[in-house]
Amino acid sequence: MDGSWRLTTGLICSYGFFKELKPSEPFLTPYLNSSYKHLKLGELSSEVYPIWTYSYLVVLFVVFLVTDALRYKPLIITEGLAYLTTRILLIWGNDVLAMQFMQMAYGIASGTEIAYYSYIYALVPTEHYQKVTSYLRGAVLLGRFMAGFLGQLLISLKLTNYLVLNYISLGSVIIAFVLSLLLPMPKSDGNVFLLNSDREESQNGKRTCISRWSTNILSMFTAFKKSYSNLTLLQWSVWWALAMCGYLQIGNYIQNLWEEIQGAENSDTLNGGVEAAGTLGGAAVALTLSFVGIRWGVVGEVLLGGLSMVDAILLFIMAKSGNIWIAYATYVAYRMSYTFLITIASFQVALNVGEHAFALIFGWNTFVALALQSIMTIVVADEKGLNLKIREQFIVYGGYFLAIAAVYLILPLARLIRKLHNLLKSLCLHKDEEMDVLSDSLSAENDRIPYAV
Repeated sequence: MDGSWRLTTGLICSYGFFKELKPSEPFLTPYLNSSYKHLKLGELSSEVYPIWTYSYLVVLFVVFLVTDALRYKPLIITEGLAYLTTRILLIWGNDVLAMQFMQMAYGIASGTEIAYYSYIYALVPTEHYQKVTSYLRGAVLLGRFMAGFLGQLLISLKLTNYLVLNYISLGSVIIAFVLSLLLPMPKSDGNVFLLNSDREESQNGKRTCISRWSTNILSMFTAFKKSYSNLTLLQWSVWWALAMCGYLQIGNYIQNLWEEIQGAENSDTLNGGVEAAGTLGGAAVALTLSFVGIRWGVVGEVLLGGLSMVDAILLFIMAKSGNIWIAYATYVAYRMSYTFLITIASFQVALNVGEHAFALIFGWNTFVALALQSIMTIVVADEKGLNLKIREQFIVYGGYFLAIAAVYLILPLARLIRKLHNLLKSLCLHKDEEMDVLSDSLSAENDRIPYAV
């Protein structure tokens, strides 16, 4: 990686660090449920938090279609602005409606985040994908760790309160926004997905704007079809969408579960410390993967299925636990497991993407995850659906990951059984052939022995 790429990687990673350095984040539910905002847990669960899921879904649908064509940077700037809006509403908004708009702004930030993860692939050679993927996720996770650690330290030592944490978060996202303006724009002729012949015509001015865009859409569809015809990409993408759906839903409601376990009036909330521990472990995993040379395509299915099974068990324990420390520990383990697999999935997908359609494929995977999460939210948590109690919700989430594990373990298990069957069949045939040879040999020997008269 030459110097310019290193500088760009450092700049985008710095942006990722500061946009996640929000010490108020682990204390969102306690803050909104406190005397600062006077919102009830029921209102948060069924009226406020679902807005994030729905707005994220709508925004992402547009974003993954235009991010590659717009060359990433404009969407990264939009993400920074959306985070600013979120913080402003959290500090100065005071009712359910204001918090719903806050969640909408946060959904816009989440929807445009796909540009952050795909931007760097347009600037570095393929051989560096594994490293830069690890750096990007490591920067984000390090920012979340510092946010959790700082927030917990300030709250535990009673040096500040939840409101001041939001002011600190506002300062951090302002820095992130400034950094987004400094990012270099990836070079492009403005027609990312056009075929060579179409590019030549476009450059010669022989195509209208509508014609260029229609060709762009057609070529985008071609890139989409080509990418997903790759079975390796499809395998990791399906897991990405399914697991991310569960991860986002769990992240959205985990603080409600903790409040349920320890009581809303408990002043010894350790949410920040737990988030810090989970992200530190995840960051360590993500950065370690940049130095690991494993043939992930070979062990992929078993790895995805096995760790999804572990995740299911951890979620069942969370749902049933009456001890907050057990709930904290299982959440940390779950976060590390997810980070490990999503980091691998990201560079495996990037390696197999056609036509440099990184945001298109990353965005579609995330869009499917959000569509599934929207369905899950409506059915499980929304007041229009089952509106399950928080522990019942986490039992459902555990069952969901159990189903993912079954999907990824059944196929390799079936192949293993088939191989064992073929091996046994081969051994039996070999045995029969040996018996036939032995029988023929004995018959020939008997023919040579003279019979007594």
